[in-house]
Amino acid sequence: MWNKVALLLSLTLLLCSTSNAQEGRFTLVPEGGIVKFQATCFDDLATAKLLTWKEFQEKEFQSRLDFRLNTQRTDYEFKIDTLKVELEELGIRHTEILKLRDKEIKDLRDIIKKDRKVNIPLLVTASIVGGIGIGVGTVYIANQVSK
Repeated sequence: MWNKVALLLSLTLLLCSTSNAQEGRFTLVPEGGIVKFQATCFDDLATAKLLTWKEFQEKEFQSRLDFRLNTQRTDYEFKIDTLKVELEELGIRHTEILKLRDKEIKDLRDIIKKDRKVNIPLLVTASIVGGIGIGVGTVYIANQVSK
């Protein structure tokens, strides 16, 4: 139904348009005239407009379609370019985070290496000797005070 309405409006606009200096003319033939039923007669210009109407509509619709497709293509290309920039930025950020992590791991390994340089047996022996010395000193002082 809408197709018929659109066709009727398009024909009306086509016949009523002022894009050409001449207008097409048509005449109603009444019953009992040359034909035995009511008919509509068109002159050459009106007939030409009716015959080229479909081609005109196809070109107009194709132009609208091309315009909309180009608009969508441009929008999506913009979105793709934006995503590419975001991806590049995230890649740079990821690389910097990895560099920072690797530096931190290296620094921690250096700290562990420095801690390993401590001679554990010497430290234990020194602690035992120091503890014995403190104990003997405490007993000596306690004996001196009690006398």
